[in-house]
Amino acid sequence: IAVLSKRPRLIFDYFKQLFAQVTNPPLDAIREELVTSLTTQIGPERNLLDPGPESCRQIVIPFPILDSDQLAKIVKIHSEDSGVKGFATHVIRGLYELEKGAPELAARLEAIFGEIDEAIEKGARFILLSDRHSNAELAPIPSLLLTSAVHHHLVRRKSRTQVGLIVEAGDVREVHHAALLIGYGAAAVNPYLLFESAEDLARNEL
Repeated sequence: IAVLSKRPRLIFDYFKQLFAQVTNPPLDAIREELVTSLTTQIGPERNLLDPGPESCRQIVIPFPILDSDQLAKIVKIHSEDSGVKGFATHVIRGLYELEKGAPELAARLEAIFGEIDEAIEKGARFILLSDRHSNAELAPIPSLLLTSAVHHHLVRRKSRTQVGLIVEAGDVREVHHAALLIGYGAAAVNPYLLFESAEDLARNEL
């Protein structure tokens, strides 16, 4: 198990799920779609006790896992060409300078917090936490660490309900990983590297 391992492990590996594996009748969102829903709403959350027109200004998706095309539509929905206002997305680059180590990681998180606060003040309604464009100098912040840190920062600032969090991460490889991200604050997850790897295998299959 991860806690006893001497090898580098993903943060996801330090968490285990406890759930009922088998139910009767089966709860399956694919085979039992009439009674089981994975529909997710993304966006600002208004007062549940005082619903109004603003409460409806959310994006509804049928499944919390997004492919790259679906994510691109959400990011571009507020563009000048679309004519749709009130759905602005701000992209956060979850990268830090690897050579500077842990202090740089902590400093980068603080900088991200400030960037998000400013984006919310300017009208952002979706925050995309992305680890794309990493290289030998810029390492990705583990997506679970980044998501949970941003979630709790927004809770402390009392601005958590003003934005929806979307995660675009290459370290998401299993259902367990996506479930943890959703449990720690993400409304939707785009495991882009998983999709791209599957597409590459399909194209090059002998």
